Amino acid sequence: MFSLPKDLLILDCETTGVSENASIIQLGAVIFDQRGKLCNTSFNQYIIPYTVQWSEEAFKIHKITRSFLVKNGKLLKDVIEQFEDWASCHGMFELKKKYWLAQWSGSGFDTDMLQQAYKILNKKYPFHYRTIDISSIVRFELANRGKLNVKCGEADCADSLGIEIEKSKLHNAFYDAQLSGKMLEKLIRRK
Repeated sequence: MFSLPKDLLILDCETTGVSENASIIQLGAVIFDQRGKLCNTSFNQYIIPYTVQWSEEAFKIHKITRSFLVKNGKLLKDVIEQFEDWASCHGMFELKKKYWLAQWSGSGFDTDMLQQAYKILNKKYPFHYRTIDISSIVRFELANRGKLNVKCGEADCADSLGIEIEKSKLHNAFYDAQLSGKMLEKLIRRK
């Protein structure tokens, strides 16, 4: 029987670059419950850049334009408030007690960017320090099954697990968070 001590809040960020001077421009998240199932709730919001950095290399990956963000993005402050409200079920849960954050990266990039956003807003970071690296879990299990290949990025790992991917949606924060959750679900169902 699968059991986590807390729900996982799986998040993904698209950003204007990879330095600490970058802005989060899309925040996507899903909830993976303690029993190993994706919940039917999700968060997806675009953010107007709050720093001046704009990397063309990052743009080539996520393809989110400045004009799209001006038209469809919201202020960082508003998005963080909405994110907390969504994650806490309108204040019913204390975020640190309810979740561990999870992301597709051992580097901690997404959670580091989120922490940086809280610093910019002079807000206390409300999440637990513990972060789960989904990529390591998936790659370890694929290696155990003899299915790990040298490249094995997010799309390759999903494909190795038999999850159909839409390549045009990769590097969309919401889609990538969902994909990470689907991979975890697939691993648990095979046990």
